Amino acid sequence: MMSINLGPFSLPLEPLLLFGSALIGILVASILSRKHQGSVTDPLLMMLLFGLVIGRIVFVIKFADQYDSVWQMLDFRDRGVDWISGTIAMVLFLLWQIKRLPQHRMVMLGGAVSILLFFSVSSLVLNLGRDQVVMPEIAVEQLNGEAISLPQLAENNVTVVNLWASWCPPCQREMPAFEKSEQQYPDIRFVMLNQQESVEKVEMFLSENNLKFEHVLLDRSGKFAEAFNAYGLPVTLFFDQQGKLVESHMGEVSAARLTATLKSIAE
Repeated sequence: MMSINLGPFSLPLEPLLLFGSALIGILVASILSRKHQGSVTDPLLMMLLFGLVIGRIVFVIKFADQYDSVWQMLDFRDRGVDWISGTIAMVLFLLWQIKRLPQHRMVMLGGAVSILLFFSVSSLVLNLGRDQVVMPEIAVEQLNGEAISLPQLAENNVTVVNLWASWCPPCQREMPAFEKSEQQYPDIRFVMLNQQESVEKVEMFLSENNLKFEHVLLDRSGKFAEAFNAYGLPVTLFFDQQGKLVESHMGEVSAARLTATLKSIAE
């Protein structure tokens, strides 16, 4: 599962898990602080914020050549964060707070450990479940009308499947990044899997936007999206050479986040 559906809205799990972890940590810290005066909510929230900011800065530095503007660097919606540097930053911030407020040492440690444990365990459970997911044998349609399955097209190659539609603004914005990546990574199969639109509509969209992809397919029935509970667009799925799902991204993916994921898979 990549998202939680709330009526017409589909929310990605990653930020929800982080938000839930923060709530758990604050709850634990609040319980522990009953024996002490003062609150540690602000230090814990500042620790998380500091770690996210540092992680984002490091990520942007690593992939600076993938950004076209400062606004793109500041746009946090792609969730591009270097978690190693972010975690180190949070630990250093926590140690500084403990030194500054030694009377709240155990409370802050309890809250921080709760955040780390909840986020780590929940992420591990999701990843374990994802490891069991394989590319389904669902027939989709080529632009020439012929049917084909994704495993047949992948042919034991690392494969990136992007679920999109021409009416979806985030899909439109991320298209150039996929086109560029397809040229940069010839050993990776990029599949642009349109959702429930006609051949004429897809071809017109690609022509009007001067976009060229080697593999543009049609999921007319939406069965492929249903197989992954992908009810919001866009969604990008990353499969290894054995056809196992190794990464997924719900929502618009930036060129930097796409490059970072491709590099981690190709290693």
